Amino acid sequence: MKKVVLSLAALLSAGVVIAQSNTSNVSQTGDENTANVFQAGISNSANTVQDGRSNEAETIQGSESAVSAGGVVEQTQTGDKNSAFAQHEESENQVYQKQVGSGNSANATQNLAFLGGGNIADQLQEGDGNTGVVSQEGERNSAFQVQFGDANSATTNQEGIANRSDIEQEGTFNTATIAQVGLNNTATQIQLGDANLARAEQWGTTNSLSQEQDGGGNIATSLQGSSIFDSRGGRVQQIQVGNENEAFANHEEDNNTTLQSQEGDVNMASAEQNLGSFGGDNFAIQLQSGNGNIVEASQNGSTNSSNQSQSGDENAASATQSGTDNILAQNQIGAGNSATSLQGGFFFASRGGNVNQLQLGDGNEANARQEEDNNTSVQNQLGDGNSASVTQNIATFGGENNSSQFQSGNNNTAEASQEGEANLVMQLQFGDENMATSSQNGIGNTSNIFQSGSLNVAADTQIGTGNTTDVSQFGDMNTSTILQSGAGNTANVTQVGF
Repeated sequence: MKKVVLSLAALLSAGVVIAQSNTSNVSQTGDENTANVFQAGISNSANTVQDGRSNEAETIQGSESAVSAGGVVEQTQTGDKNSAFAQHEESENQVYQKQVGSGNSANATQNLAFLGGGNIADQLQEGDGNTGVVSQEGERNSAFQVQFGDANSATTNQEGIANRSDIEQEGTFNTATIAQVGLNNTATQIQLGDANLARAEQWGTTNSLSQEQDGGGNIATSLQGSSIFDSRGGRVQQIQVGNENEAFANHEEDNNTTLQSQEGDVNMASAEQNLGSFGGDNFAIQLQSGNGNIVEASQNGSTNSSNQSQSGDENAASATQSGTDNILAQNQIGAGNSATSLQGGFFFASRGGNVNQLQLGDGNEANARQEEDNNTSVQNQLGDGNSASVTQNIATFGGENNSSQFQSGNNNTAEASQEGEANLVMQLQFGDENMATSSQNGIGNTSNIFQSGSLNVAADTQIGTGNTTDVSQFGDMNTSTILQSGAGNTANVTQVGF
């Protein structure tokens, strides 16, 4: 049985008409389709077109207690067993819904709880079993949802003024959700492939987000602000290409930026900024290429910057910064590398600390930790199985420490620990299985260790003021141990072995 309805008068059994200037055009082609229209207010217009079988379309504009003025709803369905629902109140709201396929569901509501108007919800779905939901409260919010494929889900919730969201999905079993509460927030989610998940929350003003995923089983999560603390001027960009990658970004306060890009499989990137801490203007960038890589960054304070880059497989990089003006760079190329950096702590801040760690090869491990003022640590490793660790000003006030460690070869170990002010450590090693250890406590101490060969060991310990050690070892199996306590001591060691 076919039903063709050309005027609102033919729909009195399915809806109620209040006031004048309302217009509804409904055209149905197929069997057992149902269209319900309720309009209250002035200058409303509803257009429903259905082609197929067992489709359901319902439009509600305004109510007996709250009119809907100037609202426009258009619903188009082609296929079988599709469901479209639109309801709004207040003024100048618009809803567009179009579905092609079977078993799709589109739902849009506007200003059912709060005053406002001028919102736009535009939904397009092609395929089977797709679901689109839009809920808007406030003024001049816009939500766009485009889905191609089967069993995809898109959900948008907006509350506030002038928020914008865009969701585009192509594939099967993809899920995208956007929640915006505030003013002038923008969010974009693009997913290509199967079983990808994108989740976004924006609380505050002028936040921007872009999530792009291409592959299967990827997860991207971005939380800007919360119901307790807003995020203002925050920016997040997450790009993932591959399978089963995971990206997480969470920040609060002002003008924080997180950029994450991953290419490969089973990589994980996580960044947190100003959670439970006042500040802002922090910058974090994370780049990973390969498989099974892990990178983490946590920054509290203001104007901190972290740059983490990994290329290869099963690398791990971790960074924690507290305070102001800290700069961190971690670059790893190879497989199985591990880099950890901590500047500042719970009780002691790090101001102006600078860590630069570069590792090339397999199985390298570099650790650096700094507290207090103007610390600098640079660690470069080329080869396999190297390990470098630096500790400066732990639980000791003050410091203009500078530690630089360079290793080339296999199974090298270099360690440096400094407390006090204006200390300097430089350790260079060439060869295999060398070990260098420096420990300084005081003011103005300097330690230089240079080793070229294999199985060399050098250990320097200085306590006091203005002490200096200079160790150079060439060949294999050399050993140097220096202990200085006092002021103005100088030790020079040069050894040439086998």
